[in-house]
Amino acid sequence: MNEQSETNIPFVKLALDRKLISQDQLEECKGLAKKSKKIGLETSVEEILVSKGYLSRQQVHELNEIGQLTEDGTVFGAYRLSDLIGEGGMGKVYRAVHEFMGRNVAIKVINASVTNDATNATRFFQEIRALAKLSHPNIVSIYDAGRINRRYYFAMELLSGPSLKAYVDSKKMLPEKEALDIVRATALGLGHAHAKSVVHRDVKPENIIFDAGGTPKITDFGLVMHHDVDHLSLTMEGCLVGSFYYTSPEQVDGNRDIDGRTDIYSLGATLYYALTGRTVYTGNSPQELLTKHLTGNFVSPRKLNRSVSHGTVRLIRKMMATKRERRFQSMEAVVAAIDARSLFRKAQTIALAAIAGISLLLLGMLLEYLRY
Repeated sequence: MNEQSETNIPFVKLALDRKLISQDQLEECKGLAKKSKKIGLETSVEEILVSKGYLSRQQVHELNEIGQLTEDGTVFGAYRLSDLIGEGGMGKVYRAVHEFMGRNVAIKVINASVTNDATNATRFFQEIRALAKLSHPNIVSIYDAGRINRRYYFAMELLSGPSLKAYVDSKKMLPEKEALDIVRATALGLGHAHAKSVVHRDVKPENIIFDAGGTPKITDFGLVMHHDVDHLSLTMEGCLVGSFYYTSPEQVDGNRDIDGRTDIYSLGATLYYALTGRTVYTGNSPQELLTKHLTGNFVSPRKLNRSVSHGTVRLIRKMMATKRERRFQSMEAVVAAIDARSLFRKAQTIALAAIAGISLLLLGMLLEYLRY
């Protein structure tokens, strides 16, 4: 590769534009690449930039991804891309800004290879259509969708984070009230989705992300199922989707008649994680984990966190009943149960305060009596 092409490869141009490297550092690495070539070693500028510590391999990867996606290394349609903030099997998520509106967004771009797979492409379109139907404070908002440079994408609300998983991991475990408040808010969002005939099917701590104000929002509807006759054929028949740690028994069984109760189970497993910092089940293989979801014998969260109340243990057990007929039958019922727990705690606090007050009054009267 000649000097001119080395300088103009997308990641180098982007690294210079973003001031991740200086021109002097680039010239130094280009000089080292030339010297290496003279002694018979084919070492790229990319490799030298990494070996010198001027760029990390992750930075090079992100810059290459953005450079290949955009027309000039920055612009993607009406959006100016900043950095890669996440990726998975379906596509990649970039931080970006809408050039005309000045709105900061997250853009999810489907992988080019997926467009040739009808099932995966359908799932991507499901995510867009599902999000477009939803409008709730606890669900990430979608702003725009379409195709640019033969790549399908959608632009959504940019959340500052962290995810619930990252937050719990930083705290080890959450106080009961805080965990219940987060799960209650998430249940409200999921209840709204269920009312629109949308089932998430992949509820887990990684898919609950906080905005700048600390509001939890459910994200990543990539495994969503529209629970109506017209869309049932679009689901992955006989195929398990979702996380092995949070998936419901009916998903393990490969049932096609999945409904909102699968999200209730997964939300219960998410509450368990928030309270203990550990997944409900662990195992040496996916098969072992899935079998445990079917049997339903999990360790009480109180054994991992003694401050968890017996009432909350009962709440989790009902949310995670292996037979969905024994679970709460709606997210509204989950919210009502959490609210009842809150009212019970308040009543308990008031009662204890009243008992303490009466005890002090009686003690004072007794002391007064003894004086005479």
